[in-house]
Amino acid sequence: MPFPAGAVPGIDVSHYQAHVDWAAVAAGGVRFGFAKASEGTVVPDQYFLDNWNGMKAAGILRGAYHFFHPNADAQAQAHNFLQRLAVANGGSPLLAPGDLPPALDIEVSDGASPAALLAGASSWLTAVEAATGKRPFVYSYPSFWKSTLGNPVALSDYHLWIAHLNVASPAVPGGWQNWVFWQFDKQPVAGVPALATDLNAFNGTVDDLQALAK
Repeated sequence: MPFPAGAVPGIDVSHYQAHVDWAAVAAGGVRFGFAKASEGTVVPDQYFLDNWNGMKAAGILRGAYHFFHPNADAQAQAHNFLQRLAVANGGSPLLAPGDLPPALDIEVSDGASPAALLAGASSWLTAVEAATGKRPFVYSYPSFWKSTLGNPVALSDYHLWIAHLNVASPAVPGGWQNWVFWQFDKQPVAGVPALATDLNAFNGTVDDLQALAK
């Protein structure tokens, strides 16, 4: 897999990847993964439980993300996400030492205004941080953040997971100064049946990544 030189390699998956052989993924050098847990107010990802357990069994640092719909109630979306974590972990704690902070995937407007989207996202982030004890990440694209939302500085006090494919280095929008995770390409990955899987890099060392998961 063509990861940037010196990068800590990772992937992210959802139901689109179907059944993932996480032992094979780990054998290929992947050190962390994010799995989609939920979308909107009621939708679970049908493969989240398998991915969540599979990552841990394979020794891969694991994280979970929620696909945000700005025209749906943000608190109900937070509840949906937290319920998926509760089911996956058998109750409390929702995230344990060794689990990465959660992430909010912001990439559609659904017709909502930028102000409404940012207010809803802030509500979700606050609720999930309070419930998990870990400060979430914001995931987005530079083009969406700049063109659709007007390049706001709001939410830049949360760490950034940036999606910017096929570039030498990612553009950092809004008020962020740097990125923590970078989704940089889609390629076949050993152990994943899908034709292409999102490749990610962590901006730090393996020790830094492990510290993030404490």
